[in-house]
Amino acid sequence: MKVTLYGVRGSIPTSSRDTVKYGGQTACLLVEVDDKLLVFDAGTGIRQLGNDIIADDRDIHLFFSHYHWDHIQGFPFFKPAYQCGRNIHLRSAYLPKENAKAVLDQMVNPHFPVPGDKIQAKVRVMPMDSAGNLQLGKVKITTCALNHPGGGAAYKVETEQGSFAYVTDNELSPPNEPTTSWTQWVDFLQGVDLLVHDAMYLDEEQKSTHGWGHSLISQAMKLAKDAKVANLVLFHHDPDRTDEQLEGILEDCEKWVNDNDVAYTVRLAKETDVYHILNSTVNLNY
Repeated sequence: MKVTLYGVRGSIPTSSRDTVKYGGQTACLLVEVDDKLLVFDAGTGIRQLGNDIIADDRDIHLFFSHYHWDHIQGFPFFKPAYQCGRNIHLRSAYLPKENAKAVLDQMVNPHFPVPGDKIQAKVRVMPMDSAGNLQLGKVKITTCALNHPGGGAAYKVETEQGSFAYVTDNELSPPNEPTTSWTQWVDFLQGVDLLVHDAMYLDEEQKSTHGWGHSLISQAMKLAKDAKVANLVLFHHDPDRTDEQLEGILEDCEKWVNDNDVAYTVRLAKETDVYHILNSTVNLNY
């Protein structure tokens, strides 16, 4: 299984000399497993992803965590959507089925020159099963409900090669009763080989952001420990966070791992990073 990060920023894309290293595109990941192309979210990172797979004629399975702007805004610039004969399957869970068309409904005058119903690819809204799960050949995909305003889904991909989980826009300790409890998250993520998890805020920022639907970095770290994951990638960086600030955060996280005798490896999500999972072993950019 190969996991490529195309967009790692939260809320809004950002571009400056201070965000070059980790990148400023919003949420988008590509998972290549067996003969499948699995795309998670369609933030601005999906533009480059589309350029990279334009010559690959396999069906695209596009999974949405939810339909806030930063997770759909790149789709109008996704070149495979303009290819005749290309099949794109839209999937989501824990959201009203009609919301799946939001990715196309944004393509309308006066906001975009090409209406969503005029693209050339065959774009279909496809179901998960009644429990929010899906089997694609030997690839098993399960879901868990996000703690986020408006709802949404986290995804876990399990194969013979190993396991991967994508949990963005998730508040592990919301001010109100959570949709998914801490214990349920621990159960869902137990033993995952590679976890990409929302880690947008620092502890001192919680007072002004509590209830916004995003996790503290410290919470994501503790969850990975409790769930005994093997590798943690901190994702959905605050758009105001500079590379220098992110480096400082990573140093603090690595120190916490060492001080708490934690077994997992922690990294920051960075555009163009590629993770390979084979026999439950994760390697970065080899």
